[in-house]
Amino acid sequence: MLSLILILVSAPIYVDAAVSCKDLNGEDVDWFVALKRPTAVDSSGGTSFVYFDSNANKWVESKEKITDKDSAIGATVSQLYKDKSKRFYITYNDHCPEKPGADSYTAHSKGVAVFDRNQGFWMVHSVPKFPVEGKYAYPEGQTKFAQSFLCMTLSTNELPNIVKYMRTAQVNPCMKNLPEAIKLIAPELQNVIGKKRLSKTDPHTAMRKFCTFSDLWYDFVSANLKAPMAVETWRNGGGKDVGSQCSVNANKVYDITVVNTLNISYESSKDHSKWGVSMKDSVREVCIGDVNRQESQYQRGGGALCLANPKLWQTFYCSVGEYQDCSNKTRKNVCRQ
Repeated sequence: MLSLILILVSAPIYVDAAVSCKDLNGEDVDWFVALKRPTAVDSSGGTSFVYFDSNANKWVESKEKITDKDSAIGATVSQLYKDKSKRFYITYNDHCPEKPGADSYTAHSKGVAVFDRNQGFWMVHSVPKFPVEGKYAYPEGQTKFAQSFLCMTLSTNELPNIVKYMRTAQVNPCMKNLPEAIKLIAPELQNVIGKKRLSKTDPHTAMRKFCTFSDLWYDFVSANLKAPMAVETWRNGGGKDVGSQCSVNANKVYDITVVNTLNISYESSKDHSKWGVSMKDSVREVCIGDVNRQESQYQRGGGALCLANPKLWQTFYCSVGEYQDCSNKTRKNVCRQ
């Protein structure tokens, strides 16, 4: 269901066709999640990543590096450069690859969508200047920090819902193409590609004003799931961190301080990814997003995609090595089996 700046997804729609998320073997897959490691703990220079898809039970170490076009991320994004005139595609990023600086007036969102008349994929990620133009390559200078990826294979009929998010968040388009056939399915894409601002009379504006001074993870994701969450986002730089937040009800968000994937741990200071996991056993959901827990983000658009998958939840829950509780004490997380 769509909630403007927050999208909760229980399972994507999968149909056989060429344009889709690709797994570690280059085969079509419903969805996958990946976490790239930072250079500080990676002997391959920040190019290794762990992978989990709709057929998995736990993290799998990718044999291919994120710089390889045959990796799951490379094979998926490479479809962006094929049959370009016939497919709808958009890459959006507050830091487009060919521009010197970031756009701080648009959404703090990063993603790729490629669709033909039948289906396509939507990838939400956290990497600045990605993807690059021309052919698949991982951008220079972006291997230093850990990053997150979520790819979903969807029917083209879902495009209007995706566009509602893009329009409301006010994403910053980088590369784009809009064939007439897709324009008929999702006419609002013209406004997304044209960077048309929301007017005061736009039906989404009231919600946008309500969201202006709010933390996505605490005020919307945790509140919507009705579960405490451990959240990993970028907390470096000059922005003031929100910090762990707790209320008398279930609405609690703890900042993760250490991430652990396949027995390799790294601190949140080395992490640029944006994800959260429910800490409540009865709410087994994982959310991948694009907004940091910093006050400067309150006036930026963005959202999160949440998957209700018990095995994925178990994997992410056990990836929380340590977190900061609301009394600013560091807690070691105990993995639940």
